[in-house]
Amino acid sequence: MNLAARLFCGVALLVSSLSVAMAEEAQVVSAANTMSYTFIEINRDGKTMWLAADVIPLKPGDRISFEEGILMMNFRSNDLERTFPNMTFVEKVKVIESKQ
Repeated sequence: MNLAARLFCGVALLVSSLSVAMAEEAQVVSAANTMSYTFIEINRDGKTMWLAADVIPLKPGDRISFEEGILMMNFRSNDLERTFPNMTFVEKVKVIESKQ
């Protein structure tokens, strides 16, 4: 394998490792779907946070994982007719299957 190929593989491995390291977990307090987004209320360290992600079926009590996103303050959703104090737009949300 030449140097460029090894370097590319090393960078790809580093990026995938960083993505895993940045994944966060939380429990869903509430969720509301619109045509474009699912708005997800979570509680982190005693503070309410809101996430916006592609539409995904969620219910209160679900455990989810997500990566950091882009924070918007005083975000207005016309579909839900309300303003959220904070909204973090994340690329992907996954439901964490419970281990029973």
